[in-house]
Amino acid sequence: MKSSMIFAMALVIVVIASASAVAVESLTDQIKSLEPIIGSFPPNINNEKEANAVKKRYEAIKTELDTLLVKSPYNKDLLFMRGHLQNLGHNFDYPGALQGATDDLRALLKANPDHIPGIIELANLWVNSDPKLAPNAEQLFRGAQCYYGNQPLEVAQRGVFFALYYQGKMKEAFKQSEYLKKTWPQNAEYERLSEMTRNVLIRANQGTNIAEPTSEKLIMATCAK
Repeated sequence: MKSSMIFAMALVIVVIASASAVAVESLTDQIKSLEPIIGSFPPNINNEKEANAVKKRYEAIKTELDTLLVKSPYNKDLLFMRGHLQNLGHNFDYPGALQGATDDLRALLKANPDHIPGIIELANLWVNSDPKLAPNAEQLFRGAQCYYGNQPLEVAQRGVFFALYYQGKMKEAFKQSEYLKKTWPQNAEYERLSEMTRNVLIRANQGTNIAEPTSEKLIMATCAK
């Protein structure tokens, strides 16, 4: 009898865990479905009807995540998901999304400081929110690279460029854009970023000494700079 009760209890735990895993997987898919619409600013929303539909979907997902996090407040996967969702919400100016995403991602990184996706998520949130937060974002992008190791992490290296650019550090941003071009030559976007930054320097009368890519020693951005 006792062993049967233990087995039954274990089965209940497995069922609950499986149900939770299914719920998280479903939420992940739902969040991914929002990314083409509110994954960048300005959001891909054409009218008020679409805006209301997106808001309804967003709120339904967030409510479910809120419920799950009440039960598991330190679950790193759930914190990351809600942080990411609210980062998306910030792109369509959902009230409280910026602070909510910041709180969730900070809580995640306090418990898991080497959580690279969380570091990148918070860095992207800040670099795209306010130029005053660009120095903090730069530190995070560099930190993500340090945790990643000696191989360049493209999302972190690209983030360092934008953090430098938004701080007005154009010479440093130009060098970083050249590093991006050199390291990922197949990505035509980096040529555009390089030319954009070069033109800013020229307009500011700082273009005389802009080095050509072959004459600069281009190194990976890290937390040691």
